[in-house]
Amino acid sequence: MKNRIKLTAPTIRTREQLEALVGEIAALKNNELQLKSAMDAEIQAVRERYESDLAALTKDLDQKMESARAWAEANPAEFADRKSLDLVHAIIGWRTGMPQLKTLPGWTWDRVLCALRDGMTQFVRTKQEVDKQSILANADTLGTDTLRLYGLRVIQDESFFLEPKLTPSEQRLVTQP
Repeated sequence: MKNRIKLTAPTIRTREQLEALVGEIAALKNNELQLKSAMDAEIQAVRERYESDLAALTKDLDQKMESARAWAEANPAEFADRKSLDLVHAIIGWRTGMPQLKTLPGWTWDRVLCALRDGMTQFVRTKQEVDKQSILANADTLGTDTLRLYGLRVIQDESFFLEPKLTPSEQRLVTQP
């Protein structure tokens, strides 16, 4: 059986104790902000250090992949009746994607929908859902009693916050891109 230690937060009884606690929280939050800012700066420096090399590699890779694809398209006999070809360094081939519907030239999805409504309604969906945004926008007009008739109520949560006051140097950390 494991021994568990239960930590209890000290009970704050006076405004002075609250001020001291909030001071500690603000200092910790500001320290957290400084550490995150330093971490972000280091991450950005690493990205910048590798960015140009990666861009050059990506460009070279794209060109070589295009050449390999062009060869595969020009030499279908090499594949015989298979979709892939086993080479020394890799397997190349073609993958069949998932089936998808596209409209014919001159057709739009609205025109397809109208045509299906006239002949094959089993392929037309109707989705009904509660328009929550509209109800919230009209909640004052509808009133509590009307909402209650339909099994609804409007709630609005409150959440506690603590926003540390920042020194000018700390404020610059927050506003840096």
